[in-house]
Amino acid sequence: MAENWVRCPRCHEVFDAEAGPCPKCGVPWKAPARGPQPIEGLYSERYAEPVETPLPEFRAAPKPPRKLKPEYIMGAGAVLVISALVVGLVMAFGGGSAPKPAAPPGLVQAATTPTPLTPSQAPIVGLAYGFVDDRGINAHIVVDTTLVLNAAVQGKALATTTHFDGRVSAGNETGTVKTNGVSQEIRLVDGNFYSRPPGGKWAMVAAPPLYLEVSPIFSLAGSGDLKSVGATLREGQTSNHLQSTTQWIPDLSRVAMTDLSGLPIKATQLQLDLWVTDLGIPLSATISATNTDTNGAKLLDIEIAYAFSDVGTPTTVVAPMSPVPSPSATPGS
Repeated sequence: MAENWVRCPRCHEVFDAEAGPCPKCGVPWKAPARGPQPIEGLYSERYAEPVETPLPEFRAAPKPPRKLKPEYIMGAGAVLVISALVVGLVMAFGGGSAPKPAAPPGLVQAATTPTPLTPSQAPIVGLAYGFVDDRGINAHIVVDTTLVLNAAVQGKALATTTHFDGRVSAGNETGTVKTNGVSQEIRLVDGNFYSRPPGGKWAMVAAPPLYLEVSPIFSLAGSGDLKSVGATLREGQTSNHLQSTTQWIPDLSRVAMTDLSGLPIKATQLQLDLWVTDLGIPLSATISATNTDTNGAKLLDIEIAYAFSDVGTPTTVVAPMSPVPSPSATPGS
């Protein structure tokens, strides 16, 4: 067939490629290599360097925390409770075979003395203390003192009585004090002390006796000097009964409104009994100060009684002399 006729590359003889090699020179026929195929497109596109466009990276979003369903939580709690009960029952009935843990070694500690608790005060104590400790209290006050000294003390018995009837108001004081039948009128105005004997004239005292100052009453150092005993019926009136504690250390001369500095012995037993209303307003009081020997005999016996009225009612106390003169010498100086 004409399409199989070829030319020998060596001797240029024309022969049939399917018949075998060249009949003239014997060179086998070999089909020529196929030439390069034309490339379509522009020159810049054929020879441009390839550019790789990086693909965007996508990170996986964090997974949300897993929420436990309420029924799962309740179920887990029930399992724990049941497990604890089972373990408790097994241990209670001796089911556990594990040996008991050894007790920890005991620690030696120094013995400590427990501090006793201080009982709380009744509210009435604070109310009463607020009245009797007030230097500005307004009241009508009567004080009666009886002192008896046994003859066994200094070979001669001694008896003294003192009576005071007066008013205190806003730190001032006016009244009459009588000691063993001898009376004098006294007045304390703005820190100045005045005295007048019966039928005499007023005189200003330079160094007034402090035991004649009524306020503050009972020489209390604090509310801890008082304790509540309870409600009681006294002179037909229901009142609150208060008593002094062991903390009370009064100035007996001031409480008795009598100079006791010359006594050869001191009182060793003291007790204040005070009766007040539900508001703490003082009504009356008694004070006992004694010294007793080993046989029970009273070597010193001081009994004091207080009566209060018109508490809260102010009184005008004026200086008996105007202008204020120079103070006179203290009696007996």
